[in-house]
Amino acid sequence: MNLAEIDPELRKSLDSREQSIGFVIYRGETIWLIDWVDHFTLDQQKNIDAMCTEQRYRRFMPAGLTVQQWSKKLQSEFRNGIPQLTADLFPQYRDGETAKVVSADLLRREFFSEDEGQYAELSREIETELSFNTPMREELVQLRIRLFSKLPKFYINYDRKIFMHMVHGRSYETVVLDGWWAAEGDFEHMIPTSHRYWVRSTAEDFWAVTNFSNG
Repeated sequence: MNLAEIDPELRKSLDSREQSIGFVIYRGETIWLIDWVDHFTLDQQKNIDAMCTEQRYRRFMPAGLTVQQWSKKLQSEFRNGIPQLTADLFPQYRDGETAKVVSADLLRREFFSEDEGQYAELSREIETELSFNTPMREELVQLRIRLFSKLPKFYINYDRKIFMHMVHGRSYETVVLDGWWAAEGDFEHMIPTSHRYWVRSTAEDFWAVTNFSNG
């Protein structure tokens, strides 16, 4: 679905990092979208196969179901029945109930919506801490953490079969579609400059918040 505004409920979900922002390149088109974090898993079928074949997971299998029935149940319940987010199935997912397509302008308005004069100060203190290890004030730390939640965590390029993510502690790169290159790491250089909604000027580029372990 196409989203015109980010409501308080979705904002709260982004802040808690239950949902995240991803950048997708699909057949020459660039798309920003928001969805539940695990819905950015390209090949959930690999996780389902592991659940159903490894003995340590059998305790989670509902009573009365065979392994095959449990596998089909897990497939149908994940991402509206799309466990493998292939190029052919991406339009169905994009136009479905959970994926929310947003514009760069909307994300820019959302990113800078809290600015009451602190953003410029935060930008300066980020540079000072990174350069001289001078800790910033606590209220700016909290703003920095909120801004981190508004940055993209996923990069999916169907045209080049590249997947990257920035969700520390999760191994999304291990469950991609066959033939894809995948890694956990910084992908800002892969985002066209016109789509970098976290940049307002040469003095205010907030991608640097990704350099802090707590966002």
